[in-house]
Amino acid sequence: MTRFYLVRHGQTDWNQEKRMQGQHETDLTPLGERQAIALGERLEDVDFDLVFSSPQRRAMKTTQLILGKRDLPIIPDNALKEILMGDWQGILIEDLMEKYPEEIDLFWHHPEQYKREGCETYDEVRKRAGQFMEKTAAENPGKTILVVTHGALLKTLYTYFKYQPISEIAHAVHPLSTAIAVVEKRDGIWNVMSWNDTEHLAQLEEESSVSDSANTI
Repeated sequence: MTRFYLVRHGQTDWNQEKRMQGQHETDLTPLGERQAIALGERLEDVDFDLVFSSPQRRAMKTTQLILGKRDLPIIPDNALKEILMGDWQGILIEDLMEKYPEEIDLFWHHPEQYKREGCETYDEVRKRAGQFMEKTAAENPGKTILVVTHGALLKTLYTYFKYQPISEIAHAVHPLSTAIAVVEKRDGIWNVMSWNDTEHLAQLEEESSVSDSANTI
């Protein structure tokens, strides 16, 4: 059995502004940094054998803050990058809804039909993310692994773990900032033990709503 702790990065400035991020580089807000630190405190008793992160800056910073003083190397992997959004990256979501109403509707509600030039499809994201999970699980039996990545990729992986079609991404819960999912590969089968767990954010609720970055990519 291999156990994974899958984490979405902390809140970013573009999450706050409701801009599509994709693979564009953005930074954590002060709240995003506190979210990651709070998660690190919550996970301080978990003995991780390996740590992987998307190489994107917001994910790497989140990983560093989670680890704190732990002497564990962070292994960046391109397979964990967010979905590539092409010329939508940096655009306000409300502007995309006004300018590309049909395409943005496909993106959110009919992922199996979504396809744009210069962008990744959900199927492409699921293939690279699924291959990463299978390879990592196969090479590390009995280990506990931290993986820090992105919202759309995690939603896509959820359908992979549940053996569901791409269309079900539209119904999967979009993880909140620094939400944890615990997933196990046991006897060749994926099992989702928990999803979108944000118990560690309770102490931060008075500073800002923990849901303010839920539905941005």
